[in-house]
Amino acid sequence: MKNLQATVIRDAGITLLLLWAFAQVLMMSMAPSDAHLGYLVMIFVMDAVVLVGFSGRMSLCSVVSSMLTCVWVSYKLYAFYAMGQMIRATDYLMAPMPLIGAASCWLFQRGIASIDSENSMLRRQVEELVLVDGVTGLYNQRALYRDLRSLVKYGQRNHLPISLMIVQMRYEAELRNMLPRRQYQELRQIMANIVADGVRVEDKAYCIDEHGTLAIILTADQAGSQFVRNRLKSAIQRDNAFEGILDRGTKLDVRFACKEYDEERFGGDMMAFKSAVESELVYDV
Repeated sequence: MKNLQATVIRDAGITLLLLWAFAQVLMMSMAPSDAHLGYLVMIFVMDAVVLVGFSGRMSLCSVVSSMLTCVWVSYKLYAFYAMGQMIRATDYLMAPMPLIGAASCWLFQRGIASIDSENSMLRRQVEELVLVDGVTGLYNQRALYRDLRSLVKYGQRNHLPISLMIVQMRYEAELRNMLPRRQYQELRQIMANIVADGVRVEDKAYCIDEHGTLAIILTADQAGSQFVRNRLKSAIQRDNAFEGILDRGTKLDVRFACKEYDEERFGGDMMAFKSAVESELVYDV
């Protein structure tokens, strides 16, 4: 509803601006030839002021437009009383023209600002609701925290071990700079597919950043996690795993880190649990 109202306000501003421009042409055609120069100067100045308003400086536009109206009225009154010049109908029409131009600019800017504000709010809401990484198709870090909390509680109720494994590409920055963007995204997709296919149905894989780092929630203890690690590393480092992306014979090197959840150490702090796992990456040499 607000978006519709803002659109109506914006369109009203555009309509008023078109009528304002048409009135300028009409006044020039109605004005006598000896007054054309004064009208041209006035129209040029107020058009410039309105353009300043459309560039975002609405306060300056309003002040200068009001000053132009005062100057025009004062000049015409002076010419009438001091020099005996007649005040024409077009002179009356010109007096409010700067204010009308400023009003059209204000309506347009208000409508655009409301639309931009609502679009920004909707964009933020969508980003907060998105739980899927656009490149890999896996759930993202927001979903990881949500599911990790739920699975930890599930493991506690059923006396099952819950582990978090993180898989990170070595030399990721070099790969990103070396490969074209399309091939780098394909590399991330293939790696995500390998990891997703290499875990059990009850285990869940996530893409937790734009650098291809993956996280896996495992219903397994440390020994079971080591078995999963070996299986994934073997699949990722197959000779033809990334055929067409990496040079023949080049194997993608990865780091692994894994920890079993410890309620006494982490309590309900899933961020601390994840950070503890990430800190182990440096030891996988």
